[in-house]
Amino acid sequence: MRGQRVSVRNVADLARAGFEITRQPVTKVDFEVHHAMARHGYLRELVTADAGDAVFLETLCSATNGAGVVIGTRTRKPLDGTEVVEHVDGRRPAEPPQQNDGGWVFHQTTSPNPTFIYESEQTFEGLIAIDPAAREVCEWHGLAVRDLVKEISDAAAAFIDAPLLSLQCPAQLPLVVKTRNHDLRTRKEVASPCASLAVRFAIALRDVSAAARFELADRFRELCEKHGYSFWLADTRPGHRQGNWFEVYHADGEFSPLYKGDLRSRQRVGACLPVTFVGPARIGSTHAIVSFLQRYPQVGVAGCAGTTLSDVAFVHLQLSIHGVAADRLNRILAKLLAESSTPARPHKLLRELFKRLGLPPDPDGPAETTADPTADYQTFAGPAFAYRPFQMPDCLAVWVSWEIARQHRGLAAPLDCLYRALSQVASAGDLATVEYLICRATEQSVIRGKAKLAIPKSVLRQFASGGNELPASKLCAMVEEAWKAQVDRSGVDGVSELTVAWRESWLGHWTYS
Repeated sequence: MRGQRVSVRNVADLARAGFEITRQPVTKVDFEVHHAMARHGYLRELVTADAGDAVFLETLCSATNGAGVVIGTRTRKPLDGTEVVEHVDGRRPAEPPQQNDGGWVFHQTTSPNPTFIYESEQTFEGLIAIDPAAREVCEWHGLAVRDLVKEISDAAAAFIDAPLLSLQCPAQLPLVVKTRNHDLRTRKEVASPCASLAVRFAIALRDVSAAARFELADRFRELCEKHGYSFWLADTRPGHRQGNWFEVYHADGEFSPLYKGDLRSRQRVGACLPVTFVGPARIGSTHAIVSFLQRYPQVGVAGCAGTTLSDVAFVHLQLSIHGVAADRLNRILAKLLAESSTPARPHKLLRELFKRLGLPPDPDGPAETTADPTADYQTFAGPAFAYRPFQMPDCLAVWVSWEIARQHRGLAAPLDCLYRALSQVASAGDLATVEYLICRATEQSVIRGKAKLAIPKSVLRQFASGGNELPASKLCAMVEEAWKAQVDRSGVDGVSELTVAWRESWLGHWTYS
C-alpha cells in the first residue's frame, strides 16, 4: 500500500510539474541575496531605489541580532539574465560578493524544482520557545536553536518524508491571556513581545490522518519535555485563522543539563555570520545543512529564516562561532571568497571556512552521509556583523498584509505607501523595522504579502485617549485607513486587501506563513 501511495504521489507531482512548465516555460530563476546591517528603512530603500533592479517577483526579509537578509527572485527570461559560471566537471565556484551600504549583495541564478509542493491542503505548524525571557542571545542559545532546527527538519525529512515549508527564529509567541481568579468576565489579552527566542515552523502533511498529526505532535512534545521548552500547535479548528495557537506543553523554566549553562557557555554571542543556502527545493535540504553544522561544537545558529520562492529553496542561517570576532571572520572569509577555486557547495565551503578558523570537526559528532540533497546548492556567506541585542520587548508587533497584481514596481508600491501612512499617523515611518516579510506569487498573476513590523511602544502614548478601544487597536485602524488613502493617491492599480493589526490572526485569511 505504501508503494501504491508513493506512485500516485509521484504521478501527481509530475502532472503539477508539467502544468508549471506549460504556464511558465523557463528553466532558470534569477535571484538576489542581500546581507546587510539591520537598520530602519533598509528594505524600503532597496525596493524603491531603482525600478529596473529592485523589482522582486517574490521576497523574503528577516532581521534580528543586528543583521538582516533580503532575498528576491525574478523569473528568468529566455536567453536573458545572469549566466551561470559552471566548470566542465559540474563544480561551481563561490560567488564573489558586491559591497553595498555596509553589506554584501549576491546575484545568481539557479534551477527551480516544479515538482516541489509548497502549498499543501494540510500543514503541521508549530512554535517552540527555547528561552522566552532572554533579552540577548548567549552561546548556549545558538547551540539549542541549531539542535532544535535539526530535530524539526529531521521530523519532516526522515520521520514523515514531507517538505519543511517554513522556518523562522526569533518569532512572536502567542497572546498572553490574563484573568482574575479564573473569571472569564475579567479576561484580558496582552500582546506578547514582538519577538522571542523561539522557532516557528510549518511542515506539509502528505498523510492527513489524525494519527499522523498525533504522532508528530508527540515527538515534539517529548522533545520539549526533555529540554524544558514550551510548545504550541497552530489551531486548525474551523474559523481559527493563522496566528491562533493551542498550547501543548508549558515549560517551568528548568532547562536540560545540556543547555542549562553548566556544560555550555553562558557568554553572549559576539558576532553573527549570515549564510544563505540556495538550490532546487527538495525534501531534506535543511536537515542536511544543520546536520553538518552539528559536527562543529563551536558553531551555533542565532537566527534563521527559510522558505521556498519560485520553487527554489532559500535557507538563511545566522551562525554564531564561539570565540571568533567579526573582524577576524570577515578577513578570512573575504580572502576565501576571492579565490577562484573556492567551492560554492554548502559542505565544501563551510568545511574550508571552519578549517581556516581553526575549528576541527568533532570526531564523535554525526557522520556525514553520502547522499547529500544540497550537493547542487549555492552558498552565500558574509559579511559577519557584531552582535546587537534586539530590543523587541520594548516594541509592538504590527502585522500587515496586502495583495497586488504583478507590475513593474513590485513590492515598492505597497511598502512605500505603508511607510508614508506610518509617518502620517504616528510619525513612526523612520522608527518602524521590518522584522519579517514574505511575498509570494499565485497562479492568478497576483502577489500576496505579509509582514511583521516592530514599532516602539512609546508611539502608543499618543493613542491613549481613554475609552474602551486599546491604543494598539487605534494605531492599527488609523494606519490601515491612511495606507489605503496613500495607495489611492499613488495611482498604482491592482493594490488591494490592505490589512493592519496587532494580532496576526486578524489579517486576511489567505496570508502566508
